Amino acid sequence: MSENRPIRRRRTMRDFEMNMDAGMEPRDLETMSVAACLNRIMIKVRCQNYNDETVETLKGDFTYVGEKFGICPEEAALLSYVLEKSNDFCRCDDGDLANFLGCTNIEFISFRKYLQSLAQKRIVRIGRTRGGDATYQVMPEACEAIVNDTSFSEKSFVGLTTEDMFSEFRKLFISFRNDEIGKDILISDLNMLIDANPQNDFCQKVFECGIRQCSESEQRIFLCLCHHYVSWGDKEMEFRHLGNLISDKEDEQRFYRFFQAEKHPFQKKGLVRFGGKDSLMDKTTAALADRVRDTFFSEVELFCDEATASHSDVVSCENIREKEMFYNAPEQEQVERLESLLEDSHFNGIQERLDEMGLRKGFNIILYGGPGTGKTETTLQLARKTGRDVFAIDVSKIKSKWVGESEKAVKGIFKIYRDLCKSKEKMPILFFNEADAIFGKRMENVESSSAQMLNTLQNILLQEMENLDGILICTTNLHGNLDPAFERRFIYKVELEKPGEEVRSKIWASMMKGYTQEEYARLGRKYPFSGGQIENVVRKSTVDYILTGNRPAIEDVYKFCDQEVFKSKVKKVGFQL
Repeated sequence: MSENRPIRRRRTMRDFEMNMDAGMEPRDLETMSVAACLNRIMIKVRCQNYNDETVETLKGDFTYVGEKFGICPEEAALLSYVLEKSNDFCRCDDGDLANFLGCTNIEFISFRKYLQSLAQKRIVRIGRTRGGDATYQVMPEACEAIVNDTSFSEKSFVGLTTEDMFSEFRKLFISFRNDEIGKDILISDLNMLIDANPQNDFCQKVFECGIRQCSESEQRIFLCLCHHYVSWGDKEMEFRHLGNLISDKEDEQRFYRFFQAEKHPFQKKGLVRFGGKDSLMDKTTAALADRVRDTFFSEVELFCDEATASHSDVVSCENIREKEMFYNAPEQEQVERLESLLEDSHFNGIQERLDEMGLRKGFNIILYGGPGTGKTETTLQLARKTGRDVFAIDVSKIKSKWVGESEKAVKGIFKIYRDLCKSKEKMPILFFNEADAIFGKRMENVESSSAQMLNTLQNILLQEMENLDGILICTTNLHGNLDPAFERRFIYKVELEKPGEEVRSKIWASMMKGYTQEEYARLGRKYPFSGGQIENVVRKSTVDYILTGNRPAIEDVYKFCDQEVFKSKVKKVGFQL
């Protein structure tokens, strides 16, 4: 150590009293500031205890701090010592404060109301040790006001957006993880944020689901799962980490046992479930239930699920090839109405208006008619024109032979669709082709497990259609097989019939070039084909042209048309020799 370095002598009460005897006011000793005033208060009280004489001697200091922080002398005295002891490694407790004030622990009870007042004003934070004893620390905002010598005003948490509220959640959980606050302060501040922002959809859902009637430990666990889902995209958490949120006075193992037996209130309320993907349940982790993830965070920008965003069954509107479609007049009008509805400039406004009127916002649409009438292609062209991706479902994959797997598959489909709606700029279309395979009539008095499974599957579909907020389009050749309950849920029912003679001529002309208008008209008049059948003939003609190098003559086209339909077979009766 350098010999020339001056030795800093700690000021004592004797020094303080000598200056006072010299007639020097405290404000003359140092620049008048909150920090200086609190320092003088702390030194005086520590040396001579807290009493009326102390308050009178430091009247100017108590007044200055009181004006800056809106607190009384008792609160200022307590604040001075809590500030002295507030750092990363040391906090004061009731015994320290009683010793500082020069009173017994029993006498100190009367001072606790002042500590509660400081906590309510968010000047001091009250924590708890593992043994349940109170500890005290100055809040960061109050420290900042002391350093800057500015008036302290309690930070307002009213009117926060859901995004801002979850930012405050993150700060609280970080403070808890760093042992800056205890479990009781954590849940108190979390609930304070929720109570202060009833306008947020998330807060409304929390009130409605009954989570506030659960224990504080259970509330901490639920809100922690919400925080991790929003902040980090974590869909599940291990029970061993959640155990840190359970109060020391509660039986941690009891929580686990009830959850493992699926008898916990969380599970009964449909709020939390076991983790795991698809049908593989992971009983070492907990996750928010699908309905919570789907409905509680509508006002928050969530992490995009890469598996959902790049799902193999999602057809991008940009990859749908443009194709000219021809309809009979009544069908043309209905398809144009659907296209107008799905235009984003109309669709969003229509959904908002329906919601204001208390009506369902989702649109269930069915296109029905014979084979080859353009049901699937109509769906794809509607998606292309309106800029919407298509989540196309292979119905055959849903009807799994394993009982229970089909139900999970259907729920998974709608879950993925809801995630797509959140991640896509425009709401995509959920597309069920050949829907009659699972939208058929429900059976009564069923005994076989497969029939029971199908009925369960259809009940799930009916419920999902009822709750849908998006766009569902189904196609079927056998609309007569649909259950009436499904039929009622389709708001738009568009029948696509075989094209009339004039429309058929236009289809021939658009798909097969090089012939005269008279020849197209004759084809349209002679062969009452669907659009799909006409396309088959055009493909055969194209293949013949590729093989021979010669464009087929019109007579060859007639021959291909004759081959397109099955020849009727006459069953002979009697004996043949």
